[in-house]
Amino acid sequence: MKKILTVLLAVSLLLFVPLVGMAEEEILDEPLVLGTTDRVTELSFANAYDMFTGHVFRMTTRALVGLTPKENVIVPEVAESWDISPDRLEYTFYLKPGIKFWDGEPCDASAVKWDFDRVLRLDGPKGAVGLIKNIDHIDVIDDLTVKFTLKVPDATFLLRISSGAPPPPMLYSPKSTPADDFAKGEYAGLGPYRLVEYVPDQYVKYEAYDEYFGEAPKSKLVIEKFYSNASALRAAIEAGNIDIAYRTLAPQDIQDLKDNPDVVINYYPPSPGIRYLLFNVTTPPVDNPLVRQGITYLVDRDAIVSQVFDGTVDPIYTMVPNVDPPFFGALPTFPKRDMEKGKELLASVGYNESNPLKLNLWYSPKHYGTFEADVATVLKGSLEETGVIEIKIQVLEWGAYSERMGEGGMEFFLLGWHPDYLDSSNFLAPWITESPRSQGTYFHLHPNYQAYVNIMDVALGSTDKAVRTKMFEAFQILSTQDVPWIPMWSMTDEMVLATRTNVRGHFMDLTMECLDYLIYKVEE
Repeated sequence: MKKILTVLLAVSLLLFVPLVGMAEEEILDEPLVLGTTDRVTELSFANAYDMFTGHVFRMTTRALVGLTPKENVIVPEVAESWDISPDRLEYTFYLKPGIKFWDGEPCDASAVKWDFDRVLRLDGPKGAVGLIKNIDHIDVIDDLTVKFTLKVPDATFLLRISSGAPPPPMLYSPKSTPADDFAKGEYAGLGPYRLVEYVPDQYVKYEAYDEYFGEAPKSKLVIEKFYSNASALRAAIEAGNIDIAYRTLAPQDIQDLKDNPDVVINYYPPSPGIRYLLFNVTTPPVDNPLVRQGITYLVDRDAIVSQVFDGTVDPIYTMVPNVDPPFFGALPTFPKRDMEKGKELLASVGYNESNPLKLNLWYSPKHYGTFEADVATVLKGSLEETGVIEIKIQVLEWGAYSERMGEGGMEFFLLGWHPDYLDSSNFLAPWITESPRSQGTYFHLHPNYQAYVNIMDVALGSTDKAVRTKMFEAFQILSTQDVPWIPMWSMTDEMVLATRTNVRGHFMDLTMECLDYLIYKVEE
């Protein structure tokens, strides 16, 4: 029987029904302008795996299923309903009729199959294809019916193909997208916005798509501007040059802006976003697990939290966010700082004051806000304080950074994670079992790789929370021994929006997304 989620739809619609008696404010017919220090990498569905590129796709097209804003409940989007087979290997989607891409082509079952098959075939080295590699094959049943057959059952499959996930599940026209090459901005989506113009490092411009099948966007024209640093972003919101400052203001700027009568600081805790260090486990000298274990004892999270973020973020000791629900099984298995233990481990493999461990520490200066130089400096200081490590700091802008990462060219580097889908597996699998190449760990070449795959297969194949929790805990315990990563701090600083006083409809939920199409401006 078709699972038409009418109750959930009714609940989601109620979220946007104005209260009786509330005076309606007239929406201004002028562009909504958002500012950010983040960047787009490559507008290719098959070759992008970062927050802001995904944001552009979420503003300009849709997926088979979506998430209700704030509640994050799975609801129909392009698909109006679906069936799941008893063995949970087959998902049959029944599409809404009459949906068209910008280029006038129908969004039918053939287009859905073409999109997913293309991403799997291109297998972009910088992409998120690992999220959907469990798809065995896709069958077109009729014009509006498409069936996905999985290799193994996956409790997270609907979350992975929702519009809250990175680019692979997002739908685009076969007519307007290169079949055998990465799109690089050449595509036609489904709305709610049409991409009008993208100028790298300057701005993205959208206009409302008149034939969008959902609720029309509140603002008809949206411009997203890229700023070089947090100071420039603050200046722009203070001057009224932008309506919203999104990812990322400096902690002190947030405090100062509270006293500005023309700006409102909006907090949306808790944060599921995390910051961490990664290792390419195949590259000397960090191919030795004892080297990686030694470093886990020497990093100084508290120094970063206090000196860089003025105490506005929290140290973490596992990759799984401590936000239950929807995440569960978080186990803080990584050690707190212990210099003697760290030096002892490094000494066991020959590193000491007369033969120091020499490492390159990589970071990207803008993608996670403009404090990375400070983070790298404090991190370098805490490691070199031991007298047995020498750090050389290396810097690359995000596009080159993600490319070098995917090529395996960085042995020790800073990264951050915003959830692809709201499940604990998404904070464990990508770097180890799903996309270890694009994420730069190259863990698929590690001798324990298959053990992690087996654990994750059990976790994803079960709907029993107790079973899944045990598997996630085992995964975390093993990661403390193999050390592909070092969890560092939670991104509480990114759960903040600064807005002008006449901006309405804004919020951030656990997806950490700012939904432009719900935001509008009114007369002051």
